[in-house]
Amino acid sequence: MTLATVLDLLSWLLIIGGAYFIVVGAIGLIRLPDIFTRLHALSLIDSLGALLLILGLMIQAGPTLIALKLAFIYILIFFTGPVATHALAQAALHSGIEPELKEDRRAARQASVSPAKPVATVVDPSGPLPPSDTTE
Repeated sequence: MTLATVLDLLSWLLIIGGAYFIVVGAIGLIRLPDIFTRLHALSLIDSLGALLLILGLMIQAGPTLIALKLAFIYILIFFTGPVATHALAQAALHSGIEPELKEDRRAARQASVSPAKPVATVVDPSGPLPPSDTTE
């Protein structure tokens, strides 16, 4: 096999792998129950799916200006994706939406905190926070 064939095969494997993770994340976006698990599916799309897809496209483009532009696009996605996901999750928590859990783990978490360890709370000027918003 020549180098061009190996690069083509590698790039197509990366593109197909990226497309797979994008489709799985899109299915998760539709099927998952609440906003927090849906945000997890979206983070799968913008981290792993986009990375594999853009890497495959960069190999297809070769060492050109197009590959450099694709790298800049991924860097933009890499830094803005988690920030947007975090902002959406914080907005959901601030509006009073709580995660849907099959079991309430807050009681077990509070029991595991030893009394000797101080627990700091986050103070919001708009009012008191619910117990799930405390930090350890």
